[in-house]
Amino acid sequence: MNDFRDFVRTRTGQIMLDPSASLKLTAQMSSNLANADVDISDGKRELFLNDVVQIANSDAVLTELSESIGDPKENECEDEFVERAKSSMAKILRSKLVK
Repeated sequence: MNDFRDFVRTRTGQIMLDPSASLKLTAQMSSNLANADVDISDGKRELFLNDVVQIANSDAVLTELSESIGDPKENECEDEFVERAKSSMAKILRSKLVK
């Protein structure tokens, strides 16, 4: 494997999140949106969340994430690497969704 994108593809059979994880993520995001002061109808909320999951699974986003995080840094523990990857993913998704 050459990068994070390749790792993700080989681990999950061409999707970043398996269907059950996607459902859990969508439910969590839906709850967060409901608690936020965002005016989105339930039907549009589900469409939006499904789009976010699809974008997160896209080759373009996985490639950008892979390039952004690179290899684990020297003396970086797994938790630190995961936090760095999560932060990078959030920035990438924000840039894709907020235009």
